[in-house]
Amino acid sequence: MKYWLPEGKDILKIAGLALLLAVVLLAPAANAGELLVSYTGVTAPDAALQATVEQLRQVAGQAEAQDIGKVEGFFARTVKTFRRSLDPFQPWTRGESLTGHYLSGVADVMVEQGDVEPGKPIPDYRLAAAKMLAGLLPEDAVFGKLAEVPGAVCAPAAYKVNRKAALAFARRFELDGYSLRFFSHEVVLTDLPRTDTGRTVPANTLMMFDYDPKTPENWGRYETAGGVRGYMADRDDTLGLSQSHVCFAKVRGSYRIVAVFGYGL
Repeated sequence: MKYWLPEGKDILKIAGLALLLAVVLLAPAANAGELLVSYTGVTAPDAALQATVEQLRQVAGQAEAQDIGKVEGFFARTVKTFRRSLDPFQPWTRGESLTGHYLSGVADVMVEQGDVEPGKPIPDYRLAAAKMLAGLLPEDAVFGKLAEVPGAVCAPAAYKVNRKAALAFARRFELDGYSLRFFSHEVVLTDLPRTDTGRTVPANTLMMFDYDPKTPENWGRYETAGGVRGYMADRDDTLGLSQSHVCFAKVRGSYRIVAVFGYGL
């Protein structure tokens, strides 16, 4: 019986194949335990809704005092409101419906308002509310269905994540779901502050800011649910699971705003 013994280039080929196989087999394990954020109930807006959204985005995004009536023209006669706490896993609570002064009502639901000293006039938050609506409707907005408003199409679509696992992850740090963070793009957690070497964290991976008093100023220490730890320079594009929404439905043949959702006020 003859036996084949690898030599030279054959050994290199076998080693290369073994390495490739190891990478393939270990890839799923590398993501084990990680929590990823996605969208639920996603739906594509039809042409009529897309046109309405584009008009509203332009009018509301550039609104001045004289444009308030134009923005309020995009609302249905009766608009439902929903609120909840900063905790993204709490249920929505139905508020009073809006039947007029729509941007004032949106401001009460969505816009953070400071205390007013006695005798001082109440600030007009209507333009802030208009710009917040425009901010919920960027050109790349993801639309979806929300159970609280059957038949409506809302922006943005609701985030989806393993709630039980996410809460367990937050509680490891004695925090709640509002403290969880993620990025819409991949980021690098470096081995040490102010260094370049580290681990790449895929887009939409939940992580927790892990307070470390020894961390240099403008740097933070983070950890993913799967155990990836490292440092990242402070940035302003971090995302949380709490969301506001604006919802549309056809009213007498035209799309109008029929519901707004806000949190934390």
